[in-house]
This record gives sequence, C-alpha cells and structure tokens, in this order.
Amino acid sequence: MTIHRHCRSGRITSRLSDDGQRLIDLSELIRAYGEPPSDVTPDTPPEPSPRYTSRDTSSSERDDLLLRELRALREQVVQLQEEVRELRRLPAPGQLQEDLERALPAETGPQRAGGQITGFGDLLRRFEAKH
Repeated sequence: MTIHRHCRSGRITSRLSDDGQRLIDLSELIRAYGEPPSDVTPDTPPEPSPRYTSRDTSSSERDDLLLRELRALREQVVQLQEEVRELRRLPAPGQLQEDLERALPAETGPQRAGGQITGFGDLLRRFEAKH
C-alpha cells in the first residue's frame, strides 16, 4: 500500500498508539497529498444536516412543537419563581422558636429545663399561660 510505504520512507509522519495501531494525523495527510476534492463550491449551498431535518414532520409542525415546548418551559419557570418567592417569605429554620422565646417571658407557665419548647404541649401551655 502507498500510505504504508510513505510512512516507512518518512514522507508521512505517523505514530503508534498504546495498543500498537499506527495513527496518522489528518493534517499530515493534507500536507502530503493536498486537500481532498470538494463537490461544494462557494455558490452551492451546503446540504442540511439530517440531524436537524425530519422526514416525518413538516417545518410548521416542528415549529409548533418547539413553541409548545417553549411555552411549557416558561410556565414552569414562572411556577418555580413563585415558589421561590413563597419560600423567601417563610422564616429561616430556628428563627420561629427564637421569636417565640423572645415574645414569651421565661418565667410564665410550666416549662422544660432551659426554657426550650420541646413539643406542642409546651407551646400550648405557654400560650394558655399568657392568655
């Protein structure tokens, strides 16, 4: 084969991979043999990629599908933004208990050790003692 002879003679530079296969860089082939002939001229538009075209759906159907998907994603974003707003209105974890402890004096009603509210019963007793 001509390529093997050219590799042995040094006209084409190649290297061996870890598994023993000979690797030749594309730029090396272009350097040695020139650019491959091309059917596309500057006046010829390139062929559309098959990845972006579909034989099953028309352009308007594909556009409609994309618009529906876009609307659904926008709705989802609006819902998530509203959820974030609601979560930001909530007190931070632990803040509610600190507020209750500041609002109710430590000496009112029956309490657990350290004045901590450990359950609904403690909270109810503090509420009843205050009112």
